[in-house]
Amino acid sequence: MKWFERCYSRLLIDNHITDQRPEYMSRFSPDEYVRLVKLAGVESSMVYACDHNGNCYYPTQCGHQHANLKGRDIFGETTKLLRQEGIAPIAYYTVTFNNDCARRFPGAAARSCSGKTYEGRYHFTCPNQPDAVAFYQRQIAEVLQYDVDGIFIDMTFWPLVCCCEACQRKFGRQIPFTIDWRNPEWVTFQRFREESMAEFAEKLTAFARTVRPGVTVTHQFSPVLHGWYLGQSTGIAKASDYASGDFYGEKLQQRFGAKVFEAFSSNPPFEFMTSRCVNLRDHTSSKSDDELYLSALTTLANGGAYFFIDAINPDGTLHEEFYQRLGRLNRRLEPFRKTVASMQARLQAEVGLYFSLNCCVNQDINGMGLAELDAESSSNMSVRRNAVCEELMGTAELLTKMHIPYRVLTERQEDFSGLKVLFLNQAVYLCEEECARLRRFVQDGGTLIATGASSLNDVFGNSPGDFALADVFGVHFTGEYSPSVTYTDEELVLANGLVPLVTADSDTCIKAFLTFPDFPVNDPEHYASIHSNPPGLKRSDSPAITVHSYGSGKCIWLAAPLLSLRQHSQQEYLRCILREFLPVFVDAENLPGSAEVTLLKAKGEERYLLCLVNSQDELPVIPLHQVKLKLHWIIQPQGVRCVSTGMAVPFRQTSDGATEISLERIDEAEFLLVENAGKELANH
Repeated sequence: MKWFERCYSRLLIDNHITDQRPEYMSRFSPDEYVRLVKLAGVESSMVYACDHNGNCYYPTQCGHQHANLKGRDIFGETTKLLRQEGIAPIAYYTVTFNNDCARRFPGAAARSCSGKTYEGRYHFTCPNQPDAVAFYQRQIAEVLQYDVDGIFIDMTFWPLVCCCEACQRKFGRQIPFTIDWRNPEWVTFQRFREESMAEFAEKLTAFARTVRPGVTVTHQFSPVLHGWYLGQSTGIAKASDYASGDFYGEKLQQRFGAKVFEAFSSNPPFEFMTSRCVNLRDHTSSKSDDELYLSALTTLANGGAYFFIDAINPDGTLHEEFYQRLGRLNRRLEPFRKTVASMQARLQAEVGLYFSLNCCVNQDINGMGLAELDAESSSNMSVRRNAVCEELMGTAELLTKMHIPYRVLTERQEDFSGLKVLFLNQAVYLCEEECARLRRFVQDGGTLIATGASSLNDVFGNSPGDFALADVFGVHFTGEYSPSVTYTDEELVLANGLVPLVTADSDTCIKAFLTFPDFPVNDPEHYASIHSNPPGLKRSDSPAITVHSYGSGKCIWLAAPLLSLRQHSQQEYLRCILREFLPVFVDAENLPGSAEVTLLKAKGEERYLLCLVNSQDELPVIPLHQVKLKLHWIIQPQGVRCVSTGMAVPFRQTSDGATEISLERIDEAEFLLVENAGKELANH
């Protein structure tokens, strides 16, 4: 068993300290570092070999060692001590954002269309520049001479839209300087950016495995939720042994992001990083124990390994109090962690969300020049918005409130077995093979819930003028879009964003029509209301929601991006519309919509974990009492027990084949271990 298959509690101590003052890192002690890591009770620890400054924490022969170490090999000393304590040592190394490399090889700098090469404190290199690649390989070779189990390569993404000579030469044609997601030239350039970064990641991974056979390699994968700008692609996941990355958003981001990681991860478990600090810009403000505990529980409830991040003090010391806190948290998490790890549990669900990185674009900036983009972007995260993630997050929230477990599917998955319903959110750019799989899913009896202009273009932006899945949708694109404000009739529910106008086939049932404002949106002279753009008095003839049978299945098509608006009106409207098409997983009493329900299945066994995580906006959580669950499974449980206490839970089978369970109290979470009699899990 590889280290990552058994280690579900992990730690990193962030160390991007400069050597600009003599006292910086002067008090670092490998013995104290390892003592505190052991006190935290984690199973693996990631140690810095080289940081964003380009400072190495070992005696490098080709780069810059942190000057205040005075030749000491603290990376080597620390990893050796971790190994002696039975804690798996993992090396941290950074690329692209590596100031030393950028300064050594100015010709390898990543450059914007205006020639800008860096942003503030960060100096960037281009992955298409051979000097930078060779430098990184030399340092990775040095790092992997040490006895480490794995290496995490950070910042494997684009810091800007690079237009350097190497990119121009490799692209082989003029780089388009205007963003336009309806122009195949621009989309082709974006695919070039993605392929270049993936090729870079694969090159480093292959090299690392040559230097140290058997070492695990993973690349920073958090940009998966940050849109087109960072150039993330499935290729980064393929170059990694497992998906890993750090996030700083709300609880819904983690719930959805964990399932994205689970879907993209080449091997289980994925790794979800949670920082002690509230964000990267704050070095001292700590999250509460409740926040950290719930984050770890959420990761485990999705079958992942939780990972905490601390930040080292400039002088190289650490605060023991935090490691005492981590030790207490890990003891509380132990029954959940050990159960998930021993089962090697994976997510199960009958509802899927299709996530295509090719589709994570921002149509709102069509027509913007790259020079304007550079001028407006104070950081690479400022342009991460994309309609796909916004809709997927809204869909995830709706399903969570309905207590319907879901999982994420990507273009890497060819097998849709076990799924009854699949959401296709704003998936505009799909290849022929993806469309064939989706068509076959519906043909064989599945329900597809598609939105907007899904399947209008291939992955390079080419389009015949209609949806590739028009035969499945039962609607056809007219070539026109609505104003940026639309309403769905009867309830007159507001939507903002691009809405394709369609005609419907004769056998398509139109459930609702679009209604538009009487005047152009935000016209300064002509308007119905000075503050807003209310709906006109007459509905249009453009379908808003349709239902179409195809083969043994059906497709529900939504014109407007209602799912992206995580507001009560939109979510209640969609709950009423969609509930007849969604499987009922559990009927629950006294279980609020803020509590997430997930289902995990043991590897090779008919054993399941029903995970209930009671995450609330205000912490500490208010305990839930007298929670009653009616589980619609076609199984005959041999037994049910609480993971937190190990105690058996009474249950009964109802006449309709469901399983009823009552729980007196749930604090932050409860995982229920369900031993099955052998029948496959399925929904009525």
